[in-house]
Amino acid sequence: MLNPSRIDALPHSPRHPRIVAPGSDCALFLAQSVRSLPVTASLFPSSRFLAAALLRQIDFSSAFVIVELGIGTGAVTRQILRRLGPRTALYGVDLNPHFVTHVRHRIRDSRFFPILGRAECLTSLLRERGIRRVDAIVSSLGLTSMAPDLRSKILRQAAEHLGPDGLLTQYQYLHAGSSRLLSSLGIRPFAEKEFLGRYFRQVSSERVLWNVPPATVYTCRL
Repeated sequence: MLNPSRIDALPHSPRHPRIVAPGSDCALFLAQSVRSLPVTASLFPSSRFLAAALLRQIDFSSAFVIVELGIGTGAVTRQILRRLGPRTALYGVDLNPHFVTHVRHRIRDSRFFPILGRAECLTSLLRERGIRRVDAIVSSLGLTSMAPDLRSKILRQAAEHLGPDGLLTQYQYLHAGSSRLLSSLGIRPFAEKEFLGRYFRQVSSERVLWNVPPATVYTCRL
């Protein structure tokens, strides 16, 4: 049975995704990443192997609302939509207007709602759409390069909006966990798993070597 507080969040006539050919996804991602590497944290879109690891623990059969933070050119978004139930809504948030415009044209699906906005404003973005609780949050944000107060603000809001059985998935590139490498680049080392553990009681990890660059996926539960 649907939760009445979440009915407004659901599309009324869902259909399976009509995903237009990716075209210049990689070119756009590369161009925008070069301009804002600390934000995108990569020069390449996520691989299907990384997307699969991010989505593996989500119960799509019972989810009503899923939020994706950092949609980029839609690499993970497409994989979510392929698994999404017909009555589930996916809200994708990104602060880059080029990415949001791109996915609006490339991905046509009544269950998908791309939002131009900042992840640290998650509470207000959801409130504007009448959403109180979400079942899963899939994050591709570059937490490693963020200011400590910014990433804390994002994770605090994410944890507050997850339901009792909800989860958050987040990844970190393997090289980003290397203290020696980060120090040589003038970046302070960041223990992502330890950080996530401040907001979630259970944090499990999975390495994904078939990605450029290789990454670790963290699955977090309240």
